[in-house]
Amino acid sequence: MVAGIMACNSWDKLCKVQRDYPKAKFADSFVQKSLKKSPKNPFLLAWKADISLQLTQDPKNVVLQIQQAWQQPGPYDIRLLAYLYRLFAEAMRRSSAANSCISGLGNENSKVWLSASKTLSPQERQELWSALGKAAWREECWEDFRFAVVQYSKELKDISVSASIKKHAHFTQILATQLAAEQQLQIPGAGLKSKVQFDLARRLMKQAYEASPGEPIACKDIRDLRFMGEIFARQGRCDELIELWNNPPATLKDLMKTHQADLQIMRIRLSRETNSWALVESESLARIENAISQITENPDSKALWELCAWNMDLWTDWLAAVRMNRSKDEAIRIVYDILHRAFGTELRTNDRAMSLTYMKLRHFIGVPMAGDCLTYWKNHSTLISCFGDMRPFLETLHSNNGLGGKMHFFRTLATDALSKTDEYTDEKWDTHSQNILKINHLITSSVADQIWQGDKTKILKYIFDQSCTSSGFYEPSSSGGFLAVYSLLRMHHVTMRYDESRHPFENTPNSRLLLQAAMLARHLVVCDKEKQDRPRALLAARLHLNLGLGKSAFQMYSYTKCKEMLIHTLSPYVLSRLSITHPFGAKGYQGFSAEEELGKAIGTMERMESKTDNTIYPDLKTVPWDQAIGLLSLRGKLKSSLTKHICNLERRRIARLKGEPVDQLPVLDRQSFQNIIDNVDKSVFPDFNDTRSSGPLPYIMPNMVPNLPWLIESYSIWEASSRVLHKETQAWENVGLLVDDIATPKEGHEVEANKTLAESRAENSWLGINTVVEIMAGQVDANLLPANLTKLSEELHAMRLGVEKLRMPSNTKLKLEDEPTMFHENMLISCYTKLEILRALIRMDDQLREKVLSPKSTHPLKSKLPKNWVSEIETETKTCYDAIRDVANSYINLIENKGAAAIKAQVRWGETGEALKPILSDSDVEAYALEYVDSALHAWKGVLQVKLR
Repeated sequence: MVAGIMACNSWDKLCKVQRDYPKAKFADSFVQKSLKKSPKNPFLLAWKADISLQLTQDPKNVVLQIQQAWQQPGPYDIRLLAYLYRLFAEAMRRSSAANSCISGLGNENSKVWLSASKTLSPQERQELWSALGKAAWREECWEDFRFAVVQYSKELKDISVSASIKKHAHFTQILATQLAAEQQLQIPGAGLKSKVQFDLARRLMKQAYEASPGEPIACKDIRDLRFMGEIFARQGRCDELIELWNNPPATLKDLMKTHQADLQIMRIRLSRETNSWALVESESLARIENAISQITENPDSKALWELCAWNMDLWTDWLAAVRMNRSKDEAIRIVYDILHRAFGTELRTNDRAMSLTYMKLRHFIGVPMAGDCLTYWKNHSTLISCFGDMRPFLETLHSNNGLGGKMHFFRTLATDALSKTDEYTDEKWDTHSQNILKINHLITSSVADQIWQGDKTKILKYIFDQSCTSSGFYEPSSSGGFLAVYSLLRMHHVTMRYDESRHPFENTPNSRLLLQAAMLARHLVVCDKEKQDRPRALLAARLHLNLGLGKSAFQMYSYTKCKEMLIHTLSPYVLSRLSITHPFGAKGYQGFSAEEELGKAIGTMERMESKTDNTIYPDLKTVPWDQAIGLLSLRGKLKSSLTKHICNLERRRIARLKGEPVDQLPVLDRQSFQNIIDNVDKSVFPDFNDTRSSGPLPYIMPNMVPNLPWLIESYSIWEASSRVLHKETQAWENVGLLVDDIATPKEGHEVEANKTLAESRAENSWLGINTVVEIMAGQVDANLLPANLTKLSEELHAMRLGVEKLRMPSNTKLKLEDEPTMFHENMLISCYTKLEILRALIRMDDQLREKVLSPKSTHPLKSKLPKNWVSEIETETKTCYDAIRDVANSYINLIENKGAAAIKAQVRWGETGEALKPILSDSDVEAYALEYVDSALHAWKGVLQVKLR
């Protein structure tokens, strides 16, 4: 033991012993024994505080342990101080939800660092304050960061340093003061302090702006001015900023003239971002008027063209500002005046940028757009951007068949296209044809949605047929391929929407249209030899997951090549709900591991966080003050990414289903839950619909990507009690309430959770389990126990009866194309959500038997527990578990006997199946059918791998 204590008398030795005891439970035992021998060892006390946090012990005790470590003689190892800082910050956050936002650790912490500085040399003091700055930066304690910067700057005044170092320190102090002021706004009662700090940040910035060239802190380049703009804008002081920039010091006039265009764009952007619409209008109009005056003086001037080609956002901002600031009539009059002076009575050029600006202005004042759209089409139909350019204007055309309507426009366009067949190269013709196809889809589907009274399937079949025969159908990024798949998905949605909402599993209607869509998407990925089309591969992966074909889906997912930021933005389409669809993955050739996929995603996200942290803050000498705010925003997106939280939850649920420990899985701290950001890219799949519609995502992923309310409900409904029942924590904690308090913006409560129907149906059972666990923990009135147990029994009985009805007969006596769905995501979700409940019930029974019913027990709940309830619920749980296994086996038998034949028949079913014959050969269908059978069997056999205990 003495050797163990001696091993912890320095930072390096502490790190070594911590590696020897990686698990908190065993480390706690070692540290407690060591502290008995050496109760004043600051390294051991720090480690004890760390372990206490890991074991979710009372954070107030952690604070006492840290304070005790501070009081020991010589705790001045800089690394130890930084370690204690991190632990203290986390303990303060945990001690109260109100302290989830903390600006600093208080005077006691500052005194410790100041005391340490008195024992060090000047160079070492710089390193000390840099270390405090880094620790405060990581914890986002901006008042402490500001304190560190001020102390660091004082050290520089006492020694001879270069002008660049002094300037760096001055601008870093501006940054620190700004960040501290912003954080004070989030703390009740700190408004005055915040105002003082905002004023100081601006004063320090103006000091640099107005400084003479010989002063070290003087602004000297565009980088300095950009930083100045960001500081003033973040304080909502754009008017003051523009006043300063309009009257620059003589020493900066040449610099500002050189970068005039950049600064003008910045003025508009910053005004827009701060909702200063009067400034947006005046600044934008000034540039527009300048361009008009130049072409008035010189008709050959390129000023207006440059404004249209290089600054399209300026026109958009100006129109938005005019709409915001003026009455409708006044806005139209102002825009009409600019339109007339800039372009005259008609457009005299075919240039794309000029045409789009002209159309934007005419659209704003209410001119019918059919003629403009047709002119634009004639000039630019071979550009890939043509459809996107025209879409906002096409949407405004009326839906009847008259002149200027959508259908009249399309007939005119199609007639024009036929007359130009010989004018284009093959490449241009492909682009031209795809633009026609997209416009056809936009117009036809929007007209159908608005005035079509009959079955929309007819219109969808028409679009499907047009898409399948379109030019460049197999090419990467082909709109024809996407539209064909989308049409099948929408037809599937029309077929399923009535029945599936009532019976998501019990009577799932035949999903042959979804099967056709998935196989077509898969085939198009195969045709992409270089695997260049990421959205196509992701679409194929998602559709195969909809069918419960995980093995096939992950083969497609491997082609998306998701790395770094794409993990945050795209992976939830595939990795979410993996724990309740494919927790056991698939072994063998082209198999996958759910845990490994989630682990890789989490590892990538953690590496990005670490890399960003190191880039932002190497030390106080080199902190990139001008990029810091943007990099902090990126770090926030990474640290509080909803994707990371989803993956973390999925790994824990998989571990529980497998009966494996979760000790080695990451535990997210309070900071990770602050301001959770949904980074998922909702526009990854090409959208050819009306911009006001919800796009293709509801058809591609009907269960939707989990959102923040889903995350909060996950912690509230099943996560909190699961942690206790699976012995992952020593105490009950209302994690859902905690997450809701610190993660949800006020408006977040208005958004519904993206739950599946199976998850919603499981909610009552989980609420019953939660209540029992809370009663056992002494958190809820024990008198609620009998009624709650009765409800749980009723829920379990209803669950068993429902499951028993699901068993498939070995022979359905149906035609192959009419066979009911044999594999689907909803089926797997329904099974696994029930199995999670059953495993929790068994553990709850065990704890009741051990803690309450034990002959030696004097537990107060003993008299409240109904006689024989535990044994009866255990029997019912086992019966329900066996029923789920029986259902899985019935589907396995059906797939083994008829799966391949049914898949082939259903892919060839109906008019859509006939249209797919030229695309999917018999040998293709045969190969995919065998692959799907293998994938479906792996999925269903996963259900059989779940053990009750």
